[in-house]
Amino acid sequence: MKHRLSKYLGPALTLGLIGGAILLLYRSLSEMRLQDLWHDLNEFPLSSILIAAGLTAVSHLALTSYDYIGVRYIKRKLAYWRVAVAAFTAYSISHSLGFASVTGTTVRYRLYSRWGFGAVEVAQIMAMAGVTLFLGMFLIGGVALLLDGARVQAWTDLPSAGINALGVLCLAVVAAYGTVGYFRREPLSLWGFELRIPSPRFAAVQIAVSGIDWFLVASVLYVLLPQNNVFNFATFLGVFVLAYFLGIISNVPGGLGVFEAVILKSLSASVPPEAVLSSLLVYRGIYHLLPLTLGGVIFFINEFKRSHERMRRNAPTGPKAADRRG
Repeated sequence: MKHRLSKYLGPALTLGLIGGAILLLYRSLSEMRLQDLWHDLNEFPLSSILIAAGLTAVSHLALTSYDYIGVRYIKRKLAYWRVAVAAFTAYSISHSLGFASVTGTTVRYRLYSRWGFGAVEVAQIMAMAGVTLFLGMFLIGGVALLLDGARVQAWTDLPSAGINALGVLCLAVVAAYGTVGYFRREPLSLWGFELRIPSPRFAAVQIAVSGIDWFLVASVLYVLLPQNNVFNFATFLGVFVLAYFLGIISNVPGGLGVFEAVILKSLSASVPPEAVLSSLLVYRGIYHLLPLTLGGVIFFINEFKRSHERMRRNAPTGPKAADRRG
């Protein structure tokens, strides 16, 4: 019974999120005029685009640290530039194509295996990178909920006590992860796997790196939005983290539609929907499509080298090769 329930729960959640996203998009964009959207895109400030591109570069640099943390966690040594190449390629592809557990793992294995890493080690690196990602999400989300819970309450109709409790819970998860190393040093055994508990210092690095990255990612979209006096950056952080989280669990490629629906629903009351949508389109182009293009080129070059190396190893050498040519 439990197996049957878990089998259908994931797809049902995905369909529910997609259906909700379609409904939110329809309600948010029903009165939007295409000519207004086209006008906003044509009048988009070049300075905002350049700033967003710079923030995107720094954000992806921070993302490479996730994998480097994973490599250090399994106590392997690898030059940072190689980790950075693998991480950037994997994230740029999985962020846009979705199904990160499949696309991210595949890309990472194709790169890390060239440098002597096994499948289990690659899985451990990705798992630790995922933990780092969610630590920052809980940190930024918790702080945003506590700093501007009233605005979140106005948008969601949730009781203020519930919003504060959720913010405290998010921060409690981060605090528990950061301090558990003080009280327990022995590895944990879960489903036959041994998990080494990170030291408080190691956990602090994870939390700091991820928090900075989430701050940067949200800043990319924030600088693209039109100026307004209705919401501040702290409020926007909470909305952004929620939208990103729902996009991740939806399993929709790149959270496309789900992410946009939450942002549009949250901001369209204070900013014209065509202005929000034009900002989202530019954000997708800068933060997703540009890295995807570069990551795809890097992955293609790597696969070409692998194929070339395989052909060289399999090529006949010595007298037999000479006899075949003769």
